Amino acid sequence: MTMELAALFTKCEQLQQSGKSDEAISTYKSWLNTSKDSNRYMGWFNYGSLLQSTGNTLEAVAAYKECLKVQSRFPQALINLGLTLEKLGNRDEALQQWASLVSQRYLQDPPPSDMVTMALNHIGRVQEELKLYDLAEQALEESLTINPKQPPALQHWVHIRQKSCSWPVFKTLPNITRNEMLMATSPLAMLALTDDPVQQLLTCFAFVERTYSFKQENLSQDRKYNHERLRIGFVSGDLCVHAVGLLLAEFLEGLDRNKNEIVGYDFSPEDGTPHRERLKKAFDQIRSVHSLNDRQVAEQVLVDEIDVLIDLHGLSSGARPGIFALHPAPKQGIYLGFIGTTGMPWYDFVISDPYALPEELTTHFTEKPLYIQGSFIPITHDKTPIREASRSEFGIKEDSFVMAAFGNVYKITPEMFSTWMGLLKDIPNSILWIIDDNPTTTKNLKTQAALAKADISRIQFTPRSAHLEYKAKLKLADVFLDTFPYNCGSTTNDVLNAGVPIVTISGKSLVSRMGGSILKAIKMESLICKNMIEYSEKVISLAKQPISKKQNFKFEWPLNIANSLESELQLLVSKKD
Repeated sequence: MTMELAALFTKCEQLQQSGKSDEAISTYKSWLNTSKDSNRYMGWFNYGSLLQSTGNTLEAVAAYKECLKVQSRFPQALINLGLTLEKLGNRDEALQQWASLVSQRYLQDPPPSDMVTMALNHIGRVQEELKLYDLAEQALEESLTINPKQPPALQHWVHIRQKSCSWPVFKTLPNITRNEMLMATSPLAMLALTDDPVQQLLTCFAFVERTYSFKQENLSQDRKYNHERLRIGFVSGDLCVHAVGLLLAEFLEGLDRNKNEIVGYDFSPEDGTPHRERLKKAFDQIRSVHSLNDRQVAEQVLVDEIDVLIDLHGLSSGARPGIFALHPAPKQGIYLGFIGTTGMPWYDFVISDPYALPEELTTHFTEKPLYIQGSFIPITHDKTPIREASRSEFGIKEDSFVMAAFGNVYKITPEMFSTWMGLLKDIPNSILWIIDDNPTTTKNLKTQAALAKADISRIQFTPRSAHLEYKAKLKLADVFLDTFPYNCGSTTNDVLNAGVPIVTISGKSLVSRMGGSILKAIKMESLICKNMIEYSEKVISLAKQPISKKQNFKFEWPLNIANSLESELQLLVSKKD
């Protein structure tokens, strides 16, 4: 006699807990081949879940489909089938599964609302990844209409509106207050929304509280190592062609190996580029930790006896703060990945410089400043040959004054864009050269330009391109327009290498002083402005300069900051707590 469904679940659960997943899979398979139970769709669902959790994705898809043959409207199966199809790269089919579940809400016997909102949130997430921001926003708004109390969905909705330049970002939604929108905004989004360091700190606290529930431990308590060389560990998933990775190679290579041993805890994608290989070689040792959980990584840090562990993510995408919550190193800090405070209590310091993080701003940081000489952003002298492109290749007149703005589109604010529209009017032969990031954003920016009565023919949209091609484009610009309050960082480094002046505004927050920090380090303080009016005046003055002057933007490359940092880290470790 075939065992009862409940008994099957109990037996397979026990097998899984005993580490016998293969035996549990076989048990399900045998039962499903013989059972006539009217509720066997639950067996197919649990079988699919087990296959999905053990990485048998194709078999899981087949199991969920069998489940739906028996019970076509089983919501959990539709959700999970979509997720497995997405993992296999079948995004369109995944979206169809979730959309079919959403459509059932209008039937006489609708699915539970939490299942519907889950499907809508997955639709929003995938459409966001595809940069179909209008569809992503629509899905999340529908989800929030059903259940307004969803901070994660609201968080994504806010950032999607930023990335699509849908202004105002905080538009009215039913049963959601402005305060709730503010509290649900992500730390990254807030860096680009306001120059208020108090608001940025409060946003971090709110985000950390609702996102991380780590129980702090102090694995390295009472540990003090006396190595001949200081052991510095870097934790990152961006050791590749990424904004952070592009800044790191020359910096890491500059660390004195007679005094320091550098270990990388790496979970970066293998992008197959020479830059990725260069970064790997920049470490004395590199540990691949993709498959390790946070505790396993922390235990490896302990085994390696790391003196100082540095997080290159902070609150940026891909962050693994659970490693640092375990305190596997006597000293822990953040650098580069997130240009602001994290509000996370397990970091001792933030690497910065006195200009970027002046003393009066440190009040709004949970981390203590570790100051280096020069700009905290590594300024790398890129000697890779850049091809000589021509303006005509991109449909730009040779005699135009080209103002390039190639920063991330979510950093563009209504105030910033209005200032750029003013520059187009004030500089008759000017061209605004801007990234064509996605159809929704480009359409919205064109609409805003029309509302400002700007000459849209003088706004040149250019698609994203490979890094070498992007650098060739940069060389064609007369000036680069920085964004505010979220300045460009890695991009500014590229601009300098292209020999193009960048005009920036320094405000009250660390992220708004990043551009100024770089310009101060190369003794180009004249390009640092205090407000939008001064910013416009500076760009206009550059436009009036003779061509020969524009073509000779020369400065002295600063020294690698590696030596300054290693000296500060040595002092940090030697101090008594």
